[in-house]
Amino acid sequence: MKNGTVIFENVRFTVITESLIRCEYSKSKSFLDNDTLFAVNRKYNGCEYTACETENTVTVTTSKMSLTYKAGGENKFTAEKLYGTLSGKEWHYGDKNEENLGGTLSTLDGVEGYTKTDDGILSKDGWFVYDDSQNLVLENDWIKTNFYRDDTDLYIFSYGKNYKKALKTLFYVSGKPALPRKYVFGSWYSRWWPYTDEEILGIVDGYDKHDFPLDIMVIDMDWHHHDWTYVDNDEGNKHKATYGYAHAQNLGWTGYSWNRNLIKEPKKMLEKLHERNIYVTLNDHPHDGIRTHEDGYDGFMRDMGLDPKSQVNLEFDLSDRKYMDAFFKNAQEPLERDGVDFWWVDWQQDGVKPVIKGTSARHLKWLNPCYFKHTSKNGKRGISYSRWSGFGDQKHPIYFSGDTKSTWECLKFEVEFTAQSSNAGLFYWGHDTGGFFGDRDSEMYVRWTQFTAFSACLRVHSQRDELLDRCPWKWGEEAENAMRKVYHLRSQLIPYIYSLAYNAYANGTPLLAPMYYEYPEDENAYKHSGQYIFGDAFICAPVTEPMKDGKASQIVWLKDGVYYDWFTNEKYESGIHEFSCPLDEFPLLVKGGIPIPMQPYAKRMTSQTLDTLIIKCYPGEKGEFVLYEDDGITSEYLENKCLKTKLAYENKDGEITLEIKPSGLGYDGMTQKRNYRIELSLTEKMTLKDGAECKLTYENGCNIITVSDMPVKEAVKVVLK
Repeated sequence: MKNGTVIFENVRFTVITESLIRCEYSKSKSFLDNDTLFAVNRKYNGCEYTACETENTVTVTTSKMSLTYKAGGENKFTAEKLYGTLSGKEWHYGDKNEENLGGTLSTLDGVEGYTKTDDGILSKDGWFVYDDSQNLVLENDWIKTNFYRDDTDLYIFSYGKNYKKALKTLFYVSGKPALPRKYVFGSWYSRWWPYTDEEILGIVDGYDKHDFPLDIMVIDMDWHHHDWTYVDNDEGNKHKATYGYAHAQNLGWTGYSWNRNLIKEPKKMLEKLHERNIYVTLNDHPHDGIRTHEDGYDGFMRDMGLDPKSQVNLEFDLSDRKYMDAFFKNAQEPLERDGVDFWWVDWQQDGVKPVIKGTSARHLKWLNPCYFKHTSKNGKRGISYSRWSGFGDQKHPIYFSGDTKSTWECLKFEVEFTAQSSNAGLFYWGHDTGGFFGDRDSEMYVRWTQFTAFSACLRVHSQRDELLDRCPWKWGEEAENAMRKVYHLRSQLIPYIYSLAYNAYANGTPLLAPMYYEYPEDENAYKHSGQYIFGDAFICAPVTEPMKDGKASQIVWLKDGVYYDWFTNEKYESGIHEFSCPLDEFPLLVKGGIPIPMQPYAKRMTSQTLDTLIIKCYPGEKGEFVLYEDDGITSEYLENKCLKTKLAYENKDGEITLEIKPSGLGYDGMTQKRNYRIELSLTEKMTLKDGAECKLTYENGCNIITVSDMPVKEAVKVVLK
């Protein structure tokens, strides 16, 4: 027994934490020490445990679980040979996780309403077993091929109702959700449409003209040539075998050469977008690799040690490091030098070529890590905007949920699904706001926008349909005004939202969490799946049904503390409440006493320098929040090059104290001076007791304290009575 490891007969137990034990069975006793795509840290955390052996059994016990293996009989785990106690409940190998709280799905392609998900790690049973036996194994930072394991490799979690600890344990063994680039949290425009370069620039003009923020321009597959339609004849089948997989009867999904019939001056277009602080991502279906017609073909073939004159189309081979190095060098890198910021990996081709060569794994398993690593060069944070590949993929955000149908049922499901996905460690879904295809419905589009404005990613997208352009000003004046209201609110809340993202990385706390995450012992928390926790300050309950007589009804359950309706300022306490919402409102409840960091509205919401920090607080007893800032792009946050500002509020005997306490090394590009605007909503007129450098005004039931031109690392304290 050493460092958490217990070997008995053909079994190896590895105590990782008090809540997690790895349990392996190997017929040959050749236990696996390599990392897998799931397990990247199996280090014993030093918790107390015991291992008791008899002639034919071994029992490993921690404070949270006990497992026994009984030798003899079949050469594998069975219910009779592996059993124990998890969270105080009897458990046997093979037991079903009956009360699993659900997880996520790889994609929502084609989803129209409620769809059963895969299991997540959280369960009311208090335990979960993850089978890593068939996962891809890593060696020298690459997947091993033609390597098939006949062993059983289990990770057994035991956490009771401590769901927060369960997620932290998952991230301990499998890796944290990386902190995405800041612009991910901005406003995205996307549409499957053959836009010219001038039309793309015109869309940015439209957002500015109509007073909607925009941060990311997504250019779908028309940016490259894709003009080969599959015909079922000898010539067509020849091309199918050598040029493409013919997904959806089209041989041209893959491409890496600009379609200059549409985008005549791509580099100039990208420069103009960057001048306006717009980031750019291109749609990428990499399944056909680099073919003879591509600009990068000759260089690619030479890097593969082959003659370009052969005019051979090499099959896309994700298993081959040499192929992938040459692929990224000759397909992506020239376009990145032109100004492309990242890639929308739109892989849908497993139906044609189901697995990576030499493995039994689907392509996304390795595709996402490869793209993430590729985009991590030059000190930047990696980004893999792709469909979800399963447990362990939380290390490679963010995720594209696929092509959903525009239905109220789908919107309702998506709200529940997005929060529930946190149970699998997936915090960063980017949905097609409004749905990808279906009927035009302006009311539903507004409600969908209100939801995604309070999610990880406010991104619009739609199919090739003249009626479904998601530019918000094209849906009628009432809808436009309602959407502008929530777009502006999203822009103002970026300091809060980005701080949540850092907290997700640092502490394993989801951006969107189901109510039972905070209240696991209360059955109400499991019943109200249409609402979710959005950080310490907010509970959101997006409207998912059409209005009747100009209002939509929504039920919200609240517990612990006092809450206020963001839009009406009405006060609510614990209990079940019914809301009646006009089109431009939805139940957005803010908790009293939590200071909320905000910024003035910015049309490029994630590029705004935080020269003025707005701190908004509703009446409460006591609360705090940590504002997080960094450069938004690089990985220097891993070296603590950031600024963390603790915002602390206390209301004691009618005296309100607000403290601002910055700390940290700072970061490149950080403002050196800052203005503060502290808004104490729903308060009576007060006087300034402490804060000589402050100015106090009173407007519409709100005490407003302003502090001008303060050094950004200097603390501020304000006391009012």
